[in-house]
Amino acid sequence: MKKIYSIILGLLFILNINQIHSQEATNDTIVPVSLEGVVVSTPFNESLENNVISVDKVNLGDLSFLKSQSIPKALYNVPGVSFITTGPGIQKPIIRGLSGNRVVTVYQGIRFENMQWGDEHGLEIHTSGISSIEVIKGPMSVLYGSDAIGGVLYIAPEKYLSENGLKVNIESLYNANYSGINTSVGLNTKINKFSILARASIIDNGDYENTDGVVENTWTEMEDFKFGVGFESNGFESDLRFNHTATKLGIPHEEEEHDDHDDGDDDHDDGDDDHDEEHEEEEESYQELENTIISWKNSLKFNNKSELQVTLGLSDNLRKEFGHHDEEGHDDHDDDHDDGDDDDHDDHDDHEGGAHIDMQLQTTSLDFKYIFPKTDKFEFILGGSILNQENLNFGEEELIPDAEKKDLGFYGISHVHLDNLDLMVGFRGDQRDIHAHDHHTNSDFEKSYSSFTSSIGIKKNLGSSSNYRLNFSTGYRAPNLSELFADGVHHGVARYDMGDENLGVEKSNQVDFAFNTFSEKTTFGVDVFYNSLDNYIYIKPSGKEMEGMPLYNYVQEDANLFGLEVTISGKTNADWLTYNTSIEYLSGKVRDGGYLPFISPLTFKLDFDLDFDQAGSYEIGLLSKANQNDVADFETTTESYSLVDISGSYMLNMANNDLNLFWSVSNLFDKEYVDHLSRLKNLNLHDIGRNISVGLKYSF
Repeated sequence: MKKIYSIILGLLFILNINQIHSQEATNDTIVPVSLEGVVVSTPFNESLENNVISVDKVNLGDLSFLKSQSIPKALYNVPGVSFITTGPGIQKPIIRGLSGNRVVTVYQGIRFENMQWGDEHGLEIHTSGISSIEVIKGPMSVLYGSDAIGGVLYIAPEKYLSENGLKVNIESLYNANYSGINTSVGLNTKINKFSILARASIIDNGDYENTDGVVENTWTEMEDFKFGVGFESNGFESDLRFNHTATKLGIPHEEEEHDDHDDGDDDHDDGDDDHDEEHEEEEESYQELENTIISWKNSLKFNNKSELQVTLGLSDNLRKEFGHHDEEGHDDHDDDHDDGDDDDHDDHDDHEGGAHIDMQLQTTSLDFKYIFPKTDKFEFILGGSILNQENLNFGEEELIPDAEKKDLGFYGISHVHLDNLDLMVGFRGDQRDIHAHDHHTNSDFEKSYSSFTSSIGIKKNLGSSSNYRLNFSTGYRAPNLSELFADGVHHGVARYDMGDENLGVEKSNQVDFAFNTFSEKTTFGVDVFYNSLDNYIYIKPSGKEMEGMPLYNYVQEDANLFGLEVTISGKTNADWLTYNTSIEYLSGKVRDGGYLPFISPLTFKLDFDLDFDQAGSYEIGLLSKANQNDVADFETTTESYSLVDISGSYMLNMANNDLNLFWSVSNLFDKEYVDHLSRLKNLNLHDIGRNISVGLKYSF
């Protein structure tokens, strides 16, 4: 690592000495949460400023290439959003203390159903080919049905070209800490009424390193392919999207000693072959995941006054888990991983491959809405959704039985425009039917869950530079299959999970107040919320053991969440210096006593952006998190820590096209720390140490 560090610093010195001139200076703003642009996650195509519901929107095109490499990095500056992580490869979104399938992810216009079954199962969405990410914080069951009691991540795919032509770009990034390569190639073309885009991406990351040494079995491999075809004519638009992702993930285990890693950085850099051999010998278990998503959205406009939108969705999620007590599968993977041979993915066709956990989740969906003719004062939409989901087991072990889930929902939502006041009112009815068959007991389970949800919100302008929003919304979530039926060892989290078929519906009632004021140079915002959760479901230790593992039971109790988010961003008197700062406070408690799990501690962020035009732009970022001692029964406390990151970007001209060069050093001082939302804290593993990244993006 020291050699790479010296090379990078030398390159930066040369770049600055020669005063690299740019065709157009890149302004990598530190205010990635837009105040402009149309909101697509809410139904009325309002701008962010005029929307009644508070929505944070991040346009990935406004970020540096380095920040757009993962969803957690892209959403770094959105207060209230965090990620439960298992090393660099697995990230699970958490919005205001709620995670899992309490956060609905919408991708390519349909619900993204892929992380239902485990705490160690992340999003697995490659950020290449993503246009923007919108975040709704709080219950949005009115629009998205069951599960959306924590919030919504709305991930919009890459846009087609607006004019005839062809655009190609190549992106590549190297991360020194874990010898990681992230490369993507994409093309986008428009020919009259038709548009076509395609993008292929590869991630190959080794085990990451912290101050103790290499953390074994934290490697990640991903192959991603996206394709889209669009058609547009007077009164009709059609958009067909396809995305296939194949991922392999190591499952880390607890470190007992680190004597072999005393040499730290030198060992990691001077012996890639030794690292590969060590990785091959000590790898114990891994996951193999495949996601295929097809969506087809059609919009039909009637005399440009009303519109019917229909979206069909199909997704197929395959999950295999190898290792632990399946030595043959482990050996096969060693050969495949070292040789770069992915033939073992073909085993998914007939579900043969030695996996002790082998599940398939198939989802089909139909979403529709009719937008009534708009007047100056009133807008109204009626819509609905139908979803069918089937879980099948093919492995020797079953965490949950084969099951089928059917959702049906209808909603109506209106928007009233008054002088200096906007009012939005919505209602929805939902029903979920679950049928499961347990092969071990040869028993069937059938149950229906239903709920009525509503929301009301107002936005009032206070002069020309301030406004406030007040929203009250209800939400509901039926228990998922894991919570109902889990009965087995969950190796990814080192415990025996036990579900409860008698669990009822979770219900949420949230009040959210947001105040924003802005001037020519400064933007200030404060958001206060209170979320009351009835019958909140979470997993709790029993103090017993089952099959040599600690036994955890899914239980249900009432709980409350309260939080405060403050943001300040703006320009300084120096034209080249801007800043963005935020502070977040969150409290989650069980009403009968105790705390909720995975509650992020008090968090402070401060970023400075230095834009020197022809000499490039630079960023300095500070992240500081306080102690977290208010923990649930099975959680460990964590100590406070602060991290410093620095980065730079340059725009060059190459053959009359744009060539962007980027670099960054995260965790600049190689701080030893454990984030409270890292699952590796339970394995006595520290988070990632210093990481140096370099990358480029070429467009023509």
